[in-house]
Amino acid sequence: MEARDEALDAALRRAEPLRQAQGAQDELEVCEIVSAEPVGEAAAESVAEAVPGVAVAVDARAGRVEFEVPLQPKAPPHRNGKLRHVIECMLFVSNEPISASRIAEALEVEPERVEDALASLEEDLNCGHGLQLVRVAGGYQICTRPEFADYCAMILQPAKRKLSKAALETLAVIAYRQPCTAPEIEAVRGVDVDGVIKTLMERGLVRETGRKQAPG
Repeated sequence: MEARDEALDAALRRAEPLRQAQGAQDELEVCEIVSAEPVGEAAAESVAEAVPGVAVAVDARAGRVEFEVPLQPKAPPHRNGKLRHVIECMLFVSNEPISASRIAEALEVEPERVEDALASLEEDLNCGHGLQLVRVAGGYQICTRPEFADYCAMILQPAKRKLSKAALETLAVIAYRQPCTAPEIEAVRGVDVDGVIKTLMERGLVRETGRKQAPG
């Protein structure tokens, strides 16, 4: 009788981690714990009563009892107090505003929780960040602050294309003979310059000032 009590105590000690794990299911990654203590069916039943939800099996020949814990899926991040971070990432990768109702539907959470998380995110971004949370077209979007627009333009503006040889020659003629007409430029270069002049005007290098008082 005394030997059975010792075996039972040993089995219960083995089961204690399972009892503690029930209070932290999100961190539970082990799905099976094995006890090699020489215990019988009576001890196994006592362990099963002490730790509900745990499957207990007894191997009489090996004189051991096994405790099997079903693997619990980890809760989504927005269920573990990280809702604000999840929403921040969603807004960051989106090219268009996202409404609070759409976020709530996607994450399967209450709209009130989304509104609270958005308010917290806005407050955080207002504390010395280069980004801000703005409301656009009934939704939310993370944007850069206006005071940093010039710095952003340094990265986003396309590389300037070099002028072609024809454009440079045409620009040189205009600079030397200005004001001048297209026929006068064509007379110097010997080729049509309509397309080249259009390119120079689009680049802001030349502009039309009027009609020259001359024949043609």
